[in-house]
Amino acid sequence: MRTSWAPLALLSQLASVALSADTAAWKSRNIYFALTDRVARSSGDTGGDACGNLGNYCGGTFQGLQSKLDYIAGMGFDAIWITPVVANTDGGYHGYWASDLYSINSHYGTADDLKALVNAAHEKGIYIMVDVVANHMGPNIADHKPDPLNQGSSYHSQCDINYSDQNSVENCWIANLPDLDTRNSGIRSLYQDWIKWLIAEYGFDGVRIDTVKHVEKDFWPPFSQASGVYTIGEVFDGNPTYLAGYAGLMSGLLNYAIYYPMNNFYQQKGSSQALVDMVNTVSSSFPDPAALGSFLDNHDNARWLNSKNDLSLLKNALAYVILARGIPIVYYGTEQAYAGGTDPANREDLWRSGFNTNSEMYKAISRLSAARKSAGGLAGNDQTHLYVADTAYAWSRAGGDLIVLTTNSGLGSSGNHCFNTQVPNGSWNNTFGTGSYTSDGSGNICITTSNGEPVVLLAA
Repeated sequence: MRTSWAPLALLSQLASVALSADTAAWKSRNIYFALTDRVARSSGDTGGDACGNLGNYCGGTFQGLQSKLDYIAGMGFDAIWITPVVANTDGGYHGYWASDLYSINSHYGTADDLKALVNAAHEKGIYIMVDVVANHMGPNIADHKPDPLNQGSSYHSQCDINYSDQNSVENCWIANLPDLDTRNSGIRSLYQDWIKWLIAEYGFDGVRIDTVKHVEKDFWPPFSQASGVYTIGEVFDGNPTYLAGYAGLMSGLLNYAIYYPMNNFYQQKGSSQALVDMVNTVSSSFPDPAALGSFLDNHDNARWLNSKNDLSLLKNALAYVILARGIPIVYYGTEQAYAGGTDPANREDLWRSGFNTNSEMYKAISRLSAARKSAGGLAGNDQTHLYVADTAYAWSRAGGDLIVLTTNSGLGSSGNHCFNTQVPNGSWNNTFGTGSYTSDGSGNICITTSNGEPVVLLAA
């Protein structure tokens, strides 16, 4: 009888983790996405020269990241997504070339350093989301751990991906990396055991899953469930029908469906109507739209300012990411107006900025995050379209307590936009700028925009 209690105790432990960091808990969070190797080099890092080679390790550590928790929290972030933590093949500064699932990447520090980072974050009320890969391992199969990941029979035969063929997408090698035979029951069990251990060992609150569309769909539900926490997957495809095919397999997905029309509008390449249409499509296509992650750039895409060098437009796009439906994800360095191009130029070290908390974008993000928190965390599946114009889009949330007016007119522009708030005789304060607004007895309001910046109204 005694031995039967051990699994129950483990289940109880996992359940306690899940209760504290399940999907519902994550919906009101605000995520800062950090490449561990690029944030800070030590606990005393106050800034310095730029890393000379962004294609290799630059020296960021867990201790360095821990020392910047207040810097991150100062922008209103209460969750951090960190890149994979496991030991990597040489050159895997980013973490996506795993070599040993049960060892920590020594370039970042020790297992104890990682535990200290997670514990320090928790003490500040910050969740930590760990990035994981189950599609592939790094180069040099013979060196991989644990067994049988060091055997060629654990992998598919090498082939180049044909992206018009889903079987090829799932079975061939992305970037010449060994593609795991994830249909093998032994491999599935190995990864389920590992993710369960990883969460229990380090106390992570969530999991971001890399290269989801490169693995057959039925691999994911048991893997996600084994983690016991919120899981968000990367399906790198903007087609909402294709994306929605993965929606029931894990807690949430990165919202690539919204990513494209959102950036097109705020970068003056597309219409507000196209964005609104996609919001509506997502509403009808996904079981839980509020569990999707909203973002405007990341380590796989050129930085936003590299595509459109206009801080006012960036502020409008960030207002959408942080204040529209979904879980916001902001890529590190956005607060310092980084503008790097494609990988690895978009993976700049943060220390070159001197961790400036007075920068224009740091303060802008702080104001947007504060509005999200003041509106109650915005966890709901709500986004009411109020105004769709050639150069503007406004929506409301939280029953009209929050109204956001964005434009794509850009730096130096001004305008006057009149629309119905659906709140008669309402009163709001502009928390991104200054001033207050009231609606008339029918709910109509006129809002003035200045220098192309968004207007964020919170109920007075």
